[in-house]
Amino acid sequence: MFRQLFYKTRKFYDDDFDWENYTKDSYLRRVKRDIETQYRAISGPGDLTFEPGTGQVTSKGQPIHPNQQLILEAVGQLAPATVHEVGCGGGDHIANVATLFPDVAVTGGDRGATQLELALERHPQLAGRLGLQDITMPHSSAWPRAALVYSQAVVMHIHTAVSHLVALSNMVRMAEDYVLLMENPQCHNFVADLQALHDGGHLEWDSLHLYRFDGSTGARAILAARAPLDRPVLRSDGEMREGIKASPRRLKRSDEDSARAMTGFGRVG
Repeated sequence: MFRQLFYKTRKFYDDDFDWENYTKDSYLRRVKRDIETQYRAISGPGDLTFEPGTGQVTSKGQPIHPNQQLILEAVGQLAPATVHEVGCGGGDHIANVATLFPDVAVTGGDRGATQLELALERHPQLAGRLGLQDITMPHSSAWPRAALVYSQAVVMHIHTAVSHLVALSNMVRMAEDYVLLMENPQCHNFVADLQALHDGGHLEWDSLHLYRFDGSTGARAILAARAPLDRPVLRSDGEMREGIKASPRRLKRSDEDSARAMTGFGRVG
């Protein structure tokens, strides 16, 4: 803790979490403190509806978190047959996808075994659909592929070396059509990093199209697509940060994270 308080004296930053000690108990405390005091985290049949005409999700009774609302609206609007969540934690988001869209095949991965235990306690119906996955490892052929791969407050916490760039590359490789990043846009230069990865040949897709996806209750995310969509093109991280109070600490760290990258194969001589 003392070492992290003096981040300005260090050239490189640690991840926001000690992932080995980010346990079921600590995760559940965050859910109960930060989410369930204001929002319904788990929805049952009939609690949520999707209106194709407006592309919006409506919650019956208690509202759901704006981030969760955005994810569900993205699934409804993009209509993928399969969805995978990277860093699924307690499983609430991917379980609600399955509840609202029962025809969509869902999977989820997380590097924390105890968090997956919590996910199965909260959502027994996810048995057989979850697995241990470290998205910062070299890509594994055992990982599920899906039409839409998304993360929710996961990559934003990864700051060790170039691990967040490995995670982004892996997510694109897993995705057949779309990658949705529901992340804090100040924690990394996601737009610039994705474009640099694509230009350097680190992404499996032949083409990369970036869009800002706005949820109906105020959340915003980055949508990466393999094929062009009829949506306003996202050209910079500044566009994602519009209207957000700047955090000099986060922006300094995001710039240093991006500066570590050496993309492509720069020929010399």
